Amino acid sequence: MKKIYRAERVYVHHLHSKTALSNEVLIITSYDYFLQKYDIGLLKKRYAQIILIPHSTEDDYLLSAKVSPLLDKFENIQLVTNPQYDDRNQIIYELIVRKNKSIRINTVYDFCENILRKVYIPEDVSETNPNIDSSLNFGRRIRYPKKLIDITISTSLFFMSLPLWLLSYIMIRFQSVGDVFFYQERVGMKNKNFMCVKFRSMRTDAEKNGASFSKKNDSRIFPFGGFMRMSRIDELPQLINIFKRDISLIGPRPERPVFTETFDETIAYYNVRHNIKPGITGYAQVMYTYGAGVHDARHKLMYDLYYIKKWSIRLEMEIIFKTVLVIFGRKGR
Repeated sequence: MKKIYRAERVYVHHLHSKTALSNEVLIITSYDYFLQKYDIGLLKKRYAQIILIPHSTEDDYLLSAKVSPLLDKFENIQLVTNPQYDDRNQIIYELIVRKNKSIRINTVYDFCENILRKVYIPEDVSETNPNIDSSLNFGRRIRYPKKLIDITISTSLFFMSLPLWLLSYIMIRFQSVGDVFFYQERVGMKNKNFMCVKFRSMRTDAEKNGASFSKKNDSRIFPFGGFMRMSRIDELPQLINIFKRDISLIGPRPERPVFTETFDETIAYYNVRHNIKPGITGYAQVMYTYGAGVHDARHKLMYDLYYIKKWSIRLEMEIIFKTVLVIFGRKGR
């Protein structure tokens, strides 16, 4: 697959598909930052050609000259627009109409939810998404079945995993000096902080230079700690947090206050994820690759808000299944 460049480096970038189920061409006229590799793979199975047109201040004639030849061999075109950039949308629309092509128009908000199964989060914190209600949360119709799933699966998992608790206790004591359990303040539902408990996977001096995101091949992680992280065994003590009603089995990953304060200021709608309980695993965790920082937090939020907005027992079971795949060494998607 060809690389998708950032908006400031390219004007029009097009991707051909050899496995598309239709002869339709897809044109996206808003920023392409919300598309990741998984999304492109999904779209290439659906559309014969994908044309990405990042928002730019370059000459509109140049835009037409680059896009026009790509449309000649297609009759059916789907145009995905960001209504907050009407000038660019109008130029592309008029170009398609002049060619007498069949056109379907979709907003980037609906396109993300219906096709990519995530909620569009603007890159600019001042931009809005009319499909997001800042009071979005779970009502009783959802809370009760989720609670039943939490109790049933968590209790079963606790008793089934007792040998792993014993193994982890022994190995942590053997490989690293310090406590077996690691307690850390995290932000929960309604922005209330709680103490999250895990098996300790890092040295006790891991944050002597201040709080920081963990990363792949982190030198602060001792050998068995790395195994626990890879297999998610270090998360098992969070079952205690479920029994204490701090978190749920599935939900947005609970972050530390030092990070959420930054994300609240730099990522649109970030605080909406705190309208429900966080979870040990979640939709974002099985759909998005490992990462840290504002860019990754924004992408994960797209999945977290989709989970809140589109919750169903089927989605809940899908996340549990993908989590099992991750634990046993396979990718969740």
